Amino acid sequence: MIIYVTDLSKFSTEEIFFDHICQITRTNLEYLQLRFKGFNKSTKKNLILKTSNLIKSKNLKIIVNEDYETCNRINAFGYHIPSFSELNGKNAKKFSGASWISKSIHTKKELLKYNNDKYIDSFVLGTIFKSNSHPDGNILGINNLRKMIDLSSKPIIAIGGINSTNLNLIVKAGAKGAAIITDIANAKNINSKIKKLNSFYD
Repeated sequence: MIIYVTDLSKFSTEEIFFDHICQITRTNLEYLQLRFKGFNKSTKKNLILKTSNLIKSKNLKIIVNEDYETCNRINAFGYHIPSFSELNGKNAKKFSGASWISKSIHTKKELLKYNNDKYIDSFVLGTIFKSNSHPDGNILGINNLRKMIDLSSKPIIAIGGINSTNLNLIVKAGAKGAAIITDIANAKNINSKIKKLNSFYD
């Protein structure tokens, strides 16, 4: 499972970002997570709506970060609960209308807190490797990823500094997927990049 997590700061203008999204829709990517950090609620809503309107492919499933109202409005496949949110899985599913719920975690304590929440479908665990998106984040590394996978009652999706060079380590550790930002955002050939990333989970 490869999830592309959006980051508008990787692009010099919104126009270039939306052109990038149009290119993404022509690949075989299955999951697109809409995350717009650093914007107010109204701007986030507008960015989510505009992005979702560009997505014509029925095979591309949208996951919305944080904004459950807009998630419900666009009938998104998934909703992602940020680590700082106390929203439980049941209410996340109820408010967002999504069929798939993920929860961001960074520690063993957080994992154990939500491990028995039957409405959460997957944990997104990071930061695995040094990451530009979380430069000050605690680096877990592969050994800790394995330990967390062993403790988890849910599939774990790894995030943080993951690219086509180190993704094999994530797969070998037992993660059911990887959430990727920079490696896709900066790709010169998006189609070949997505194909290569997907090949690790084929």
